[in-house]
Amino acid sequence: MKTKFLPMLAIVLAVGGAFAFNKAPEKSALVDINGVLPGSCEEVSVICTTIPNPNFCTSGSSWLYRMNAAGTACPDHLYRKQ
Repeated sequence: MKTKFLPMLAIVLAVGGAFAFNKAPEKSALVDINGVLPGSCEEVSVICTTIPNPNFCTSGSSWLYRMNAAGTACPDHLYRKQ
């Protein structure tokens, strides 16, 4: 009985541990947000995405950026929704 129980217990613990300690993906990294203009970091009403693709999000002829968490700069490019 012990010879069948211990290997099964080890497998169950290994599988459970693999799922329990995996880091969940950050949902906030891939969201739809309003873009901001470079320089002034003024928000515009154009919905962009953080999912990288070949097309940058624009308002007129200006590329739009993402505001940082502190709200002090807008360094990250945003992308047009596909």
